[in-house]
Amino acid sequence: MKQPSIILKKLFLILIIISFQINSIIGQSISDFNRLKKQYENFLNDRNKTIINKDLDQNNYDDLPDEELIDLEDVEDLEDIGLKFFGYDFFLSKDSLLIWNNLPIPSSYLLGPGDEIIISLWGETQVRESYTISRDGSLYIERVGQLSLTGKTIEQAEKYLVKQFQKVYETLKGTRPSTFMDVSLGQLKSINVTFVGEVNSPGVYPIHPFSTVLTGLIQVGGLDTTGSLRNIQIIRSGEDPHRVDFYKFLLSGKSANSKIKLQDNDVVFIPPRLSRVEIVGAIKRPGIYEADDNDNILDLVNYAAGLRSDADNKILVSFKKFSKDGNNIENKYIPFNQSNEFSSKNVNRVIAFTLPDYDKSVYIYGQVKKPGLYGFEEGMNMFDIMKISGGLFDKTFYKTIYAPRADIIRRDFKSNYPKVIPINLEELKQGNQTQNVKLHNWDIILIRKNKNFTLPKQVQITGEVNIPGYYTLSKPRETLQSLIERSGGYTNRAFNDGIQLYRDTVKVALDNFNFSLSDGDSIHVPSNPGVVEVIGEVYSPGYVQFRNRRSLKSYIEAAGGYTLDARKKYITIIQPNGDVKVKDSFWSPRVEEGALIIVHKKREELPFDATAFFKDAASLAASLTTIIYIINTQNN
Repeated sequence: MKQPSIILKKLFLILIIISFQINSIIGQSISDFNRLKKQYENFLNDRNKTIINKDLDQNNYDDLPDEELIDLEDVEDLEDIGLKFFGYDFFLSKDSLLIWNNLPIPSSYLLGPGDEIIISLWGETQVRESYTISRDGSLYIERVGQLSLTGKTIEQAEKYLVKQFQKVYETLKGTRPSTFMDVSLGQLKSINVTFVGEVNSPGVYPIHPFSTVLTGLIQVGGLDTTGSLRNIQIIRSGEDPHRVDFYKFLLSGKSANSKIKLQDNDVVFIPPRLSRVEIVGAIKRPGIYEADDNDNILDLVNYAAGLRSDADNKILVSFKKFSKDGNNIENKYIPFNQSNEFSSKNVNRVIAFTLPDYDKSVYIYGQVKKPGLYGFEEGMNMFDIMKISGGLFDKTFYKTIYAPRADIIRRDFKSNYPKVIPINLEELKQGNQTQNVKLHNWDIILIRKNKNFTLPKQVQITGEVNIPGYYTLSKPRETLQSLIERSGGYTNRAFNDGIQLYRDTVKVALDNFNFSLSDGDSIHVPSNPGVVEVIGEVYSPGYVQFRNRRSLKSYIEAAGGYTLDARKKYITIIQPNGDVKVKDSFWSPRVEEGALIIVHKKREELPFDATAFFKDAASLAASLTTIIYIINTQNN
């Protein structure tokens, strides 16, 4: 027979294995998120190539070159011709929040530290004073004493204050008092919410206590257009992330999720936008939209308010096709009444055309001075459209084009694929009439950018480097590390983990120093902070001296230790580079210099169910007994 000590050792081993399994389950969502984030970053670095099926009518275009592959990688940015990302401007309307000052206070609102209480006495005694509830939840009133109001509604607070004031003011007592009291709220306390990811200004913000995720984003300056409007995540202690899709709200005003109320110590995470669909042409609201995995092409058109009354039934849809050779684009005509049968997955662009009975037009995109939509007239040719769109005949601007060539994408009513007619712009400029092709209604002219031509690009670096100032990028993909070396390297006060890079006034998350710089980037190297910030459920929130290899527990103790409401086994650490780590029951991440530690509140506990507890305990004991029996049987 096995010794009891041996059985206990085996039982202990089993419990350890179970614990690690539980821990792996808890951390699975975090690891999956990091993996998906990395995949997305790799996806962004891929280059796009485009294949357009070409079926030239050789009877009409024998003299034109024959070329199958068309690289549309750096074709026009449609934002340059007024096409905007849908929905992002809504979050820049901070003036809409001024009405909060006049909103009625809900009767269920609980008072807490930071709330301003206005106490008015009138009648025989005239007094009007305001008090702010202190961090410990109390306020001091002369002659009355130290009073605790935290956790009370305004109605409960008024009853409590009347009783306390009656001890000092006799005229408040009795059935026929001569002094009366009124209690109201002044300035409300704020809640601390962390906004991370693709927001214009990531960080921890004190915001209005009635804030929803919608109004919270308005208060912090909105989202960057690189962020998703359809997969916003609210991370709350002890709960699965709440996901918010703002499209339903923006399109119809109806969305329960957009009105989720934020709580103190919530984290709002804006992941990168995973799709970008340009919807143009005979569309009521042309723009750039974000597609969801469950959307079809009809959904996309409906996001853009649908087709205009003069739109043709067929629409041109560009699909991204992934292959070993790269990302390719296939253009295909789709009857609009069948568009709900096609998934929006991998859709790059949707173009709706006008009926000839209503409108005649041609599109010219890319490297011309005035790209866009122009009216079509019979007999119009390439020279005509080049002239009215500003042309390429400026010597400097002419260097920006590719080849030099243009491509006419022409509709083919006999097939689902367009014809592509290449034009040599150099020969067109010299008067070669074979290149001065007559245009057809609904033709699309693309003039691509010369990838090898770039104007001098400059970046600025400030802060703790030996030679701060403006620098011209020395190569097309110069990295941050290269720039730091060119600027003389760090000073002895530099905090390299806290480097901040701004692009178009938007802070960019840095994963490593091999990050490629762009024209206009601004880099700031801060001084070594030497501190870690601790907020949330600790008695003395604030900054704590950083020490190398100092434990998470040590930082929390230095911030006064846990409050009674603290959830000790679930703590969020936001590292200086924006990386989010979570401490759970089994693992405590390393705290880096300049990090932010968030101690969450306990989740509301359910009443103890003794019957259920003993039932579960009996079930677990039976399972463990079975496992031990099997092990002993195998050993014997």
